[in-house]
Formats: sequence, C-alpha cells, structure tokens
Amino acid sequence: MRGLVFRELLVKHFGEVPSRLHFEAWDDYDVTLAGWDDPDWILVTHQNGEPLTLRHRGPLRLVERDYGDRDPANLRNFNDWIWMIRRIEAVW
Repeated sequence: MRGLVFRELLVKHFGEVPSRLHFEAWDDYDVTLAGWDDPDWILVTHQNGEPLTLRHRGPLRLVERDYGDRDPANLRNFNDWIWMIRRIEAVW
C-alpha cells in the first residue's frame, strides 16, 4: 500500500488537526469522528503499484499502520477502517 500520513496531510492543509472530521463514502457511509491526531493512520491511494478503484475499496482508504497489541486476525473484516472515501470535511 502507498499513501499519505493522514495527520501530516491535515496539518499541511489546515495548520492543525481539526477536532473532528466528517467522512462520506461512495457506498453512502456517513460519519463524523474525532481523535485523528495520530500518526498511525494512513490515507491509502495505491495498492500493488496501482491507484485504488471502487472495486478495491478506493479511491481513498483510511487504514492504521500499527495495530498495537491487538490481534490482526480480529481485524479481518476491516471494521476499524474507512474505505471508498468520497469526501473529508473538517468540523471545528
């Protein structure tokens, strides 16, 4: 996977990490979440050298690069990831 450190992207564009972010996905998933001041989140744009498509849960996918002490086998359904991201909005 290839992408951007999400926290760095937020600081670059907003000067700081917004208190909350609103996400909309192509599958109509819609959520507002806090706590993004964490360098472990990666905004994935490519997989296996190819840009993500909707078929591959793209065009953007937000994933953790470090699961800490959690068992990765419990994450196989990717319940903690946000995929098919269409829009990200800062909520101050």
